[in-house]
Amino acid sequence: MRGPGMMKVLIADDEPLVLVGLQSMIPWQEHGVEICGTAHNGEQALQLIETQHPQIVITDIMMPLKTGLEILRACRDTGAELPVFIMLTSYEDFSYAKEALHYGAVEYLIKLELTPSSLGSVVDAACERVKKLESASAPGAPGYSGLQIYRDKFFVRLYNDLFGTREQFLLQGEALGLQFAVGKYTVIAGEIEEQPLITAMEQAITLYSSATEIVRDTVEKFAPCYMTSLDLRHFNILLDLQALPEGWQNRLAEILHTAVRNVRSYFNVQVLCAAGACVEDVYLAGHSYSSARLLLPQLTPACPIQIGEGHASGEGEQAASVLRLADFRGALARAFEELDTEALGDTIGRIADACDACPADKAQAMNAAGSLLHMATSLLPEGEATVEHIFADEPDNYLSLYRLGTTKLCTQWMRRLRDGLCATLQERKQGYKKRIILNVQEYIRSNLSKRLLLGDVAAAFNFSPNYLSQLFAQSSDKHFVDYVTEEKIGAAKTMLAQGDKKVYEVAECLGYENAFYFSKVFKKVTGQTPREYLQGHYQ
Repeated sequence: MRGPGMMKVLIADDEPLVLVGLQSMIPWQEHGVEICGTAHNGEQALQLIETQHPQIVITDIMMPLKTGLEILRACRDTGAELPVFIMLTSYEDFSYAKEALHYGAVEYLIKLELTPSSLGSVVDAACERVKKLESASAPGAPGYSGLQIYRDKFFVRLYNDLFGTREQFLLQGEALGLQFAVGKYTVIAGEIEEQPLITAMEQAITLYSSATEIVRDTVEKFAPCYMTSLDLRHFNILLDLQALPEGWQNRLAEILHTAVRNVRSYFNVQVLCAAGACVEDVYLAGHSYSSARLLLPQLTPACPIQIGEGHASGEGEQAASVLRLADFRGALARAFEELDTEALGDTIGRIADACDACPADKAQAMNAAGSLLHMATSLLPEGEATVEHIFADEPDNYLSLYRLGTTKLCTQWMRRLRDGLCATLQERKQGYKKRIILNVQEYIRSNLSKRLLLGDVAAAFNFSPNYLSQLFAQSSDKHFVDYVTEEKIGAAKTMLAQGDKKVYEVAECLGYENAFYFSKVFKKVTGQTPREYLQGHYQ
């Protein structure tokens, strides 16, 4: 029976060990969730979704009969936003995982990095998504888009030039229901003044949400726009300038002044807004964002609005700053998409070095550090929690960045972010790799009667043989073949010592082709033939 207030979760994976591991990895009821069923293939999962009506589905992307992606598509084709999906993937499935996010999956969990902490956090996020979707369907509830978190990630990628191709940008935008007219755009970078009297996170979130809602509502009365939340002090707005008159700079300044006055009138909070240079292609919005970020530090309560002049074509021109993160686009995209700690550490280090080379340009360093912060919190799994942990000893956590007064302090902050991210991600990888090896070793011990070829065991865990071989060599003191052989010979010693089986019967029980080959392997490991071992044992 479902507990009071409990949400139901369905787990689907074609590997029995993974199913068992997931069910025991976290105390589900402490997260307000109970497991209503498990499925071993996609067809079975769809049937259970129809009969059990789970609010959350955790599914492997690659499964027999139907893939996890096909299950997700089938559910969304009905028009329903529930259940919400958490996708399980290996490193080789990244393209599928990204497509799953486009269909509104809460998150994807990489099997080699799965920990009780990461699973618990994503389950909590899924529960919050369910609550918002269920409350949004209640009479009189304000509208809520279940895709908003993924739209925010989309715009973070756009503003930081992290899309590899225009086609990738268009496909992801279409999947998220985003439509962009051909025309002129500007990006507005906004900042909400610090509120030292507010110490409770709940109050800070409420204030931030209310203030940004007023800004958005004011602006969208005059022109179509998309707002993106960054942290509890910063936001961006992509504004379509087609609806504004030819002299749009003056009109936009009036609109933003109205928004700033409205926020101060309702909440006595100061908002600063800088609009970047105009771009005539939305795919180049990163250039407008870069110029807006450079204007933002110049603003004050006495002069809270500034509008960038001119156009940013993006055709090979350099922004006003000496440094643009677009110069590091390829490395950053790889680092954040593939959780590549080596690339991440190297790239952030080079960005910090470039800022150190221009110590007088603090705005450039602050712009770079802020962009890295927003990418880390938006694009990494458990990104915000990870960054909060890195700066846990700071009174205002990672927002300490905005108190820094020099370029040197900004680059020190960047390097601390780099070191913390690399250490955390590497620890997750190593911890999960060890757990995978323990699971593989348990699988081997439980299946000693089989031949246990590398390819067969790898297939059982949905890995390539080469990857499992490398993983075993890195995380164990023995190679795969050596481990299998020693386990089989250890079991053979026990069987021989019991005295109720002949040598050829022991060989058969342990999956060897014949007694001759078994004896050869036995002697290679122990230095004795099975008969010599028996003679020595009984003597």
